Amino acid sequence: MKQIGKVSRLRRYPVKSMRGEDLQSVAVEAHGFLGDRTYSYVVDQAPNPHFPWMTARQAAEMLLYKPKILSSGEVEVQTPEGSSYLITDDRLEKMLEEKYGYEISLKHQASGCHDSKPVSLLGLQTIRELERETQIGELAAERFRANIYADWDSGEPFIEDTLLGKEIAIGKDGAVVKIVKKDSRCIIPTMDPKTSRASPVVLETIQAKHGGCFGVYTEVVSRGSISKGDVISEV
Repeated sequence: MKQIGKVSRLRRYPVKSMRGEDLQSVAVEAHGFLGDRTYSYVVDQAPNPHFPWMTARQAAEMLLYKPKILSSGEVEVQTPEGSSYLITDDRLEKMLEEKYGYEISLKHQASGCHDSKPVSLLGLQTIRELERETQIGELAAERFRANIYADWDSGEPFIEDTLLGKEIAIGKDGAVVKIVKKDSRCIIPTMDPKTSRASPVVLETIQAKHGGCFGVYTEVVSRGSISKGDVISEV
């Protein structure tokens, strides 16, 4: 195996389209990161039954809600106003309905409510290159909602794109994933994760220069535990 980089950050999203949480280590199961996107809100009368989720597309402020997995295994959500609720608390669902005007239902799925593939990966150098292209200053990595942020040994951007169809091992006895497709982007990366304000130039640049894709999706080949700082090797 050939070392090609290291894990810079690991992030999990307990509730789909809400803020993620940084992790020092995480178990990678066949369905992705343990606890990733296991909860979501579904719009009851969604016009597209194949994408029924309530996300920041409808309400950008969803990015400002802060879920975390407690030691009990329950998920607690802190609102932008500072109140905290368990995800199963009906008051949270009612508040979201009243605030955003949608009738919604909470969904729990142990394998995760993923848009495409289980684990997403993005290089830090790729983000820096997009900063150069957009010329709007620093772009927080959180905009792109990846699970694994890689620091590539070569220092080059878009290394992840060159690995399509290949397997990479993460850590000495960690997980092995196969990079299977590029990550096609919607409007969510345009939104500042701290304020939810949009900068359309981010998506416009991704579309104009990178075919609308930014980062890659992977499938899990071998399960394992991975940690921040782990070596990434091409198998």
